[in-house]
Amino acid sequence: MIDRNSLSIEEWGDVISVPAAIGALVVTADPSGPMGLIKEFRAIMDSIKEFVEQHQTGSPLMGAIHTYLTTKPTEEEEADLKRWAEEQQEEMKANKPQTPEDMKTLVRERTAETLAMLRSKGATEDDVSLFKDLMYTVAEGVANASKEGGFLGFGGTRVSEAEESVLARIKAELGV
Repeated sequence: MIDRNSLSIEEWGDVISVPAAIGALVVTADPSGPMGLIKEFRAIMDSIKEFVEQHQTGSPLMGAIHTYLTTKPTEEEEADLKRWAEEQQEEMKANKPQTPEDMKTLVRERTAETLAMLRSKGATEDDVSLFKDLMYTVAEGVANASKEGGFLGFGGTRVSEAEESVLARIKAELGV
């Protein structure tokens, strides 16, 4: 059974960053204005938090994620997390995706690696399935966070065609 101590700081970074990266794919599918972008990026973390809170008691993985998100890290963990974030930033600079397709490929690879890592650490298939649901829930939350195509909040649609297309692709690739 997986718990907070089952994963390293780097692995926890992947568990948290992959759903956020999937949310970012939806943001970039049809960028909103400044206020819409704020709502969409806020929706990423809000969706993660709400999903994990709703499923923490029925899933060891969701319980572990909840504990990780709500427990203050030790000084050593904070230093490790900072180091990991700096390494990720340097890696992203060195291997910056040049096209939207490159970005999709990068997120797809990181997602597959994270799912494989969770399985290797003892997550059950039910937990992995729920983690996939979490990722899709984040994508939906972002798509619904802001209207697209309006002016000053008037008109527009809740989910644009470009976002619907990305959502359909994410859903198909995750198998949810």
